[in-house]
Amino acid sequence: MKTTFVHVVFCSLVALTSLVTTSVSAQCRDPWVTSAIKEVYGRNPVGRGEFCDCNIRLYNNGSWNSYAQLKGFVQEVKNSGLQMGYAITNNGNAVMVVKLGNQMAASMLNASGQIVAAGGGNIVAAGGGNIVAAGGGNIVAAGGGNFRGLSRGTPGFQFSGGYQTLSTGQSRLKTSGNGAIVVTP
Repeated sequence: MKTTFVHVVFCSLVALTSLVTTSVSAQCRDPWVTSAIKEVYGRNPVGRGEFCDCNIRLYNNGSWNSYAQLKGFVQEVKNSGLQMGYAITNNGNAVMVVKLGNQMAASMLNASGQIVAAGGGNIVAAGGGNIVAAGGGNIVAAGGGNFRGLSRGTPGFQFSGGYQTLSTGQSRLKTSGNGAIVVTP
């Protein structure tokens, strides 16, 4: 299946006023995730491989026993209000931003969906400088706005189970089931 992407791709689980995609047909690494997103959201996934909607760690930290259970986890993420966006870097990695309410975090992921750098300052060092240094201004929003608030001081995140002990300053954004995103300042 051929997929066409603009250089900057955005995933919004709820109307995020940030980034936008022009995906004709996205394909997640896991075909069940693709199907569940189509059923729950009524659209193709925004993302590809393990980026954005397609990252299996969003759905019970990547573990489910049946398609029906996965579909339930996709619904939980949709209901959570979690918003996500990403931009592909020149080396094929992606800077992924997560936001829930006023809390925002950013990390760089490789093609397998594994975090290779967390936080605005580390993303700059890992090659995402034009994304972070510009304050996210080159990540264009629907309606022509910009993704605002992304800076070298933006905290990082990691995918996690929902029950780990948090260190001082960390916070947990629940995704679904036992899945969570832990924000680290």
